[in-house]
Amino acid sequence: MDLGLVSSIQAESFGEPGQRTFRLFVATPDGQVSLWLEKEQVVMLGSAIAELLERVPANRGKDPESDALKSFEGELEARVGALTIGYDASLRGFTLEAAELSSAFDLSTISSIGCLATRAQFSEMRDQIEGIVAAGRPRCPLCSVPLSGGPHFCPESNGHAQLSHAE
Repeated sequence: MDLGLVSSIQAESFGEPGQRTFRLFVATPDGQVSLWLEKEQVVMLGSAIAELLERVPANRGKDPESDALKSFEGELEARVGALTIGYDASLRGFTLEAAELSSAFDLSTISSIGCLATRAQFSEMRDQIEGIVAAGRPRCPLCSVPLSGGPHFCPESNGHAQLSHAE
């Protein structure tokens, strides 16, 4: 399913750190698609977007070629297994494609959902992802495991860590 040039694309998180859910909310003039992701996917997407924006010259992707025949009407939600991003020189815009979809809706005829976005939309999404990642739980500086405030056994300390136990 090709959504064409989207009105907006937003990275969002819901809930408290350690219990959050993540999505990309894609809006078209007549519909909306919620693409649910794992945090690791969001982190990798943010890094990939930053790298792509750095590699594509700054004057590209500002005014993509819109295809008025491609349009999505209604609402759709799907959990995403794989994401692909890129720059399409022929359309002069940035692309995002979600695949390995699962949903309560019948998606048997849809193998992927793709969209076209502007440089500004990708840049804004990168900034949103940076904020989402920064709002997460702090990580152990040795093993990078998220810390929840309780005792933590760190394998990298080789059994020599001093752990304090809350009473």
